[in-house]
Amino acid sequence: MRNIAENKLLSGFIYGDPRNREYLYLPGSEVDAAEPVLVYETENGREDVSMEEGLSLIEKRSLKPCSHPVFGKNTMH
Repeated sequence: MRNIAENKLLSGFIYGDPRNREYLYLPGSEVDAAEPVLVYETENGREDVSMEEGLSLIEKRSLKPCSHPVFGKNTMH
C-alpha cells in the first residue's frame, strides 16, 4: 500500500478528505527532489512533511485520492 501511495504522490495525485478539508500533495517544485517534501493542508494552514510522514498521514487519517478545491485532481499541470 505504501509503495502505491508513494508512487501516486510522486505522479501528482492529491490525497485527502474533502469532508474534513485536509489534503496531502507533492508541489511541482519538489518533482525529482532527492528527498521530496509534501504539503499537508488543513483548515488551520499548511505544513511541510516528509514522504514518510505523509505516508503515515495517509494511513492514519484514511486519506484517499481526491480533488483539491483549488488545484483539481492533479498538482502536476
